[in-house]
Amino acid sequence: QWYQRRVRGVLNYYTNYYYKSNLRMFYSLCGMLLVVVAVQSGEVEHCPGEGPRYEDFKCNHDRTHRVCARLVDNTPVNTQPSCQELSWSEDDRTFWQITNQEQWNWKDRICSEPNPGDSWCICMWATANLIAEVGCDNVHIRCNSTDVAYVKQQYHDGGWNLNEANQCIEKKCPN
Repeated sequence: QWYQRRVRGVLNYYTNYYYKSNLRMFYSLCGMLLVVVAVQSGEVEHCPGEGPRYEDFKCNHDRTHRVCARLVDNTPVNTQPSCQELSWSEDDRTFWQITNQEQWNWKDRICSEPNPGDSWCICMWATANLIAEVGCDNVHIRCNSTDVAYVKQQYHDGGWNLNEANQCIEKKCPN
């Protein structure tokens, strides 16, 4: 692999031109860097309801669909899933109405196999739109299934400034 050749090249460089104590320091720095990356990235749980576009149903694959948001109430009624759109506002507007995506309403896919649930990996811009419209306290975010570390590092998505969204996610998902 190219990275193995690169690592060997870097190691050979350090071995040939520096003392072994410097090499030990290099290994220590690499180890610390790996720990920092692992801690910052965190494990993102699967988003219950996310479709098969990501085989593991996680919100950590592309550059925008990083927030797992609860969009429907799929609580069984008389043993049948209800799959009712959640209200996100005092005037009972749904995610699809607020983000002007009614024509693409995919609630039936959220409630169906292969990963039936109540949530979906939504765009960071849609998250910002929702927060701007209904306020942070009214958004339904699944923190453990949201790529919080990634979202907090972003500033714009789809023409939306993510500052308010980042503040909200920091408030709702402090860890």
